[in-house]
This record gives sequence, structure tokens and C-alpha cells, in this order.
Amino acid sequence: MVPVLQQELNKFKETTIVRLIEHFFKNNDAGVRYLQLLQGQKVSLDIDHITIRCLDVEERAKAFLTIGYIDKNEKVEYPEQGWWAKVYRKEYYPAIFIDQAYSDERGKKSPLELWVKKFGDNLLHHVAVRVKNIDQTKTALEQKGVEFSGDVIGGPGTRLRQIFTAAEIKNGSPFTVLELTERNNYDGFYPDQADGLMKSSTKTRSTRG
Repeated sequence: MVPVLQQELNKFKETTIVRLIEHFFKNNDAGVRYLQLLQGQKVSLDIDHITIRCLDVEERAKAFLTIGYIDKNEKVEYPEQGWWAKVYRKEYYPAIFIDQAYSDERGKKSPLELWVKKFGDNLLHHVAVRVKNIDQTKTALEQKGVEFSGDVIGGPGTRLRQIFTAAEIKNGSPFTVLELTERNNYDGFYPDQADGLMKSSTKTRSTRG
């Protein structure tokens, strides 16, 4: 295991969280390259939040409520796009963003249900890492061969700036992505940006290896 990842995981006592994060970084190439970048720069890893896709948010959240995560009723809804999510928090742990497609006709607009049926809800769709300067980090990763899904969402100096890497491919379908997150005195989730990221999550890498 890359030392910078081990150092971050050592902060967490809950094996559920450790295993989810560890599995993600073992199976996401952009994540591996990001860890290598940090290791080379001697900078620590800072995980902002982790995201799980599922068919039933309330049901899936039970496993995290039992280990001390709290439901503060942070809910975001996108009826026009067919999905919604809730955020669960625990002090000193990354926030958990759990999302699903609506169970009615609206849900057909979202790629979430098909993703969950293909890959399940026992792994992370993405890990968001907090960075000080998203533009510089993006450039550094591009120099390592990492591709991104588009431009950074959120202008320079705004409260929240985010971008997804291009999706890894598994069994012929878009799988996981790494998210870069730059926060400027803001700890929430900005709805318009979250939907923009969702739409970009199906863009896949043009090259492999």
C-alpha cells in the first residue's frame, strides 16, 4: 500500500470505511496516480467525502448509522434529472454522499439504477480528495496521464470547485472516478455542481494503461 494512503487510513477505526476506501484505490488508476503524486511531493492525503450509489438511500445508510454516522437531513434532489441523495457525517471521518435514482418514472432519466444493478452498492462510485489548488493538481495529474471528464466546475475563488476524472471501464461500462475538490470556507454540497458532475461521470478514458 502506498504510504500516504496508509497514513490516512490509520486515522479511521471503522473497518467498513477503511475497506471501502482501500478497495477504491486498488481499482482506480487515477486514484493510484494521485497517491503517487502526493507521495512524490511529500503531501498528505485528505479525503473530503466518499460516494455510494444504491437503490434505497435510507436502507443503505443503516450500515453507516450503526457506526456513528449522523443523518442531519442534508438532502439534495434533482427531480428533472431523475436522482436524489443524502449526506451523512461523522466527526473526523469523510462525509458519505449516498444517492439513488427516483423509484418512479423520473428515475429513468438517471444512469444510477443501471450502474447499481451492474456493480452493486457495496463499493464506492467515487472518492473526493480535498486539494488546495484544483487547477494546479489537475495539471500535475494530466502530466501523469490522467484524463478528466471536462472542465473544473466552479470559478476561481468560489466556495466549491470540483472535477471528476474520466471514468474507469469495467465490463464495458463506466465504473469509478476520482474527484478533486477545492473548498473555500464551505463544507456543504452545491446542488447545481453535483448534477454537473453526475452528468460528466459517464465520460470514459480514451486510452488505457
